[in-house]
Amino acid sequence: MIGLVLSCEHASWTLPPDVDLGVSLDVLQSQASWDHGAYEIAAQLSEATGIPVHAGAFSRMFVDLNRAADHPNVIPTTSYGASVPGNAGLTAGDRAARIATFHQPFWDAVRQDCVARLRDRGSVFHFSSHTFDPALDPANRTYDVGVLYDPAHAFEADLAERLLFQLRAAGLDVRANQPYTGVGFAICTSLRVELGARYAGIQLETSHRVTRSTGGCTRVAGAIVPFLEALDG
Repeated sequence: MIGLVLSCEHASWTLPPDVDLGVSLDVLQSQASWDHGAYEIAAQLSEATGIPVHAGAFSRMFVDLNRAADHPNVIPTTSYGASVPGNAGLTAGDRAARIATFHQPFWDAVRQDCVARLRDRGSVFHFSSHTFDPALDPANRTYDVGVLYDPAHAFEADLAERLLFQLRAAGLDVRANQPYTGVGFAICTSLRVELGARYAGIQLETSHRVTRSTGGCTRVAGAIVPFLEALDG
């Protein structure tokens, strides 16, 4: 029996009311600030499975929910090459308060959900939805979807291989551990260490070429739903 947890850390480009990071609107709406289409995919998975999505409410420029609280870029001064002036002069107290108010509750909620499903089901699959901009490396980012996981984690690697097969069977061009490594800084990586062998945390990376195309997010979600529905099979 495998429990399911859904999350989308970079679901929004917006900022809290009255917060000005000194960043233009076009940058706030770019990859530097959020993952276009990631929440749309996660929301469709949620609708199909009845599992709620843990979704980030604000831009990664405000606080990056896919970095641990002690990561130096959890509140970035630069994101994907874009300067974030409003974060440059934060005091240690300002940083701590922002993390406690906006970062810790998200991580606690995801962690508690994973622990509860581990307790109830014996194992848990944490699916984290993200997207990437192919324009940042057009020569290499030519595929539709990347599946990020730890090949040395047996339970996780088995699920990842099954997911890769499912996506390819749906006609998507898929890569394992691209455009990022599956063991880099991320919420899945941290929880993998915390929760052990019966936790699997896989990060999906969908190309903006897909998410910005008509029906692209629906196509990806539709390919994943049968895999999620078979988790208890």
